[in-house]
Amino acid sequence: MSKKVSIIVPVYNVEKYLERCIKSIVGQTYENTEIILVNDGSTDSSLQICKGYESDSRVIIVDKINGGLSDARNAGLNVATGDYVGFIDSDDFIKESMIEQMMIAINQDESDICVCDMEYLYDDGKINFASGGDFKLSSIKETPELIRINNSACNKLFKKEMFKDVKFPVGKYYEDLATIPILIYKANKVSKVNDAFYVYYQRSGSIAHTANKKIFEIYDAIDDCIQYVKQHGNEEIIIKELNHFYIIHGLDLTTLRIKDFNDKSLREEYLIENMNELQKRYPLWKKDSYYLQAGLKKKFIYSLLEKGKVRTVLKLYDK
Repeated sequence: MSKKVSIIVPVYNVEKYLERCIKSIVGQTYENTEIILVNDGSTDSSLQICKGYESDSRVIIVDKINGGLSDARNAGLNVATGDYVGFIDSDDFIKESMIEQMMIAINQDESDICVCDMEYLYDDGKINFASGGDFKLSSIKETPELIRINNSACNKLFKKEMFKDVKFPVGKYYEDLATIPILIYKANKVSKVNDAFYVYYQRSGSIAHTANKKIFEIYDAIDDCIQYVKQHGNEEIIIKELNHFYIIHGLDLTTLRIKDFNDKSLREEYLIENMNELQKRYPLWKKDSYYLQAGLKKKFIYSLLEKGKVRTVLKLYDK
């Protein structure tokens, strides 16, 4: 008998997109699925849309008070009975053979995790390809840098038992970054399917450009991953790979998020605070190989940020 796959869909006020998402799961070519729709306190018609699928014996509806994305995913994990589990955001959708093809890879490779590529779909119909990682079949032991592959939870299937001591952090930003590297670390084998089966819908009006101090929780996510490794193996080479996150996510990506804030008056304050967080969490950041290998332009930006010349940095970005 084929292995059961539980697909968990956190649902919150997505009446406009939910039908498309659920249909893409119900219509999968892989039949042994369990579809867990977690209504996270929606105030629109999302719950009613979910109930429209109650006649499908594979569908389980969890109706709970609002607790956020991580809490909804954890609620789904609590009732999931599958051998493997996947997560789909309710405004996204998947192609019809995604689960089947990923389970073929899992069965062939006897792997704990399978990763696929993604497509980013925009309001104007534009589609961008997003790689899930450039590898075939690997593990942390063979390829330590595997821990830094695309950290989305949604383009992956995981062996369910891996979540026994791992949960998504409730009330925190960057829940995927705090969780996925740990699961990759735990996996004996990670498979890769080179098809963009997951379609990530980029809605306009994203909160990504809104100033919020929770943006600095990215450092908590990195710290959580490093602490887990220190407590479960303490492999220096893995910790070194995770330290790169302080540069990639903390310095690079957070700087880019801040420079794109809608409220430009807050950008200087946030850039200064970000550099303070980086220095506090990773004092040796300038000795990191990822920093040392950066191009001249990036190093120039880094130098200006370190010296507190944030206005100059913003002028360069705003050109």
